[in-house]
Amino acid sequence: MNESEWGSFCESVLEIRRGAFMREMEGRPRTKGSMGFFDSAVLLALVRKFAPRVCVETGGNLGMSSSFILQGMREAGVQDGKLFSVESDPNCPVGSMIPERLKTGYYPMLGDVKLFMKKNAFPEQIDLFLHDSSHRYKYQYLEFQYFWKKLKPNGVLVSHDVDFNASFVDFVSTTYKHDKIGVTDKARTTHSLWACLGKIAFMVKA
Repeated sequence: MNESEWGSFCESVLEIRRGAFMREMEGRPRTKGSMGFFDSAVLLALVRKFAPRVCVETGGNLGMSSSFILQGMREAGVQDGKLFSVESDPNCPVGSMIPERLKTGYYPMLGDVKLFMKKNAFPEQIDLFLHDSSHRYKYQYLEFQYFWKKLKPNGVLVSHDVDFNASFVDFVSTTYKHDKIGVTDKARTTHSLWACLGKIAFMVKA
C-alpha cells in the first residue's frame, strides 16, 4: 500500500473502533483471552479491504475475532462467505458472543488444529488465515507454514499477539528472495506486503 492507501486504512480502523458494531461487541460478555478492541478493529479493516470468501482462524474461543471477520465479510459484500473457526478447549462455549445475524457461514471446529491438519479437514484453498491459538514459537510457525501454502494469491496471513515471540517475523523472512547485492528480488519474493498495527501483523501473498 502506498502512503495514501495506508492513510485510508488507518482512518477505517479508527472509524470501526468508534462505530456501532464495536459498541455492540463491547456490550457482550468476553474473556481475558479475547482479542482487544483496537486489534479487532484492525482485523475488520483487513477483511473489508481484502474481501476474503474462505477464512480459517485458530483460537476462536467465544467468537470475538470471529464476529469481526464475519462482519467484515458482510461489509465487503462477500456472498456465501465461510469462516472455519478452530477451538481446542472442549469446555469453551464456542462462538457464544457472535451475533445471530452473522452466524450464517460460521463453521466451528472443536479440537486440535494439528489433528485437523492430519485429516485434511480444511479447505484446499483459502483467502485469509488468522492465528490466535497457542502463542508458542513452534506451534505458531507450524500454522504459518501450513496455511501459507493454502492461501490463494492476494490471500492474507494474519497473526495476533505478534509481540509474544519472533515466529511471525522469522516466517516473513523465509518468503524473501534477494539479488546478488542483497536487495529484495520482487519477482521471486512470495509476499507483496507485510506490516504490523497494534498487536496484529499481516502478510499478503504475492
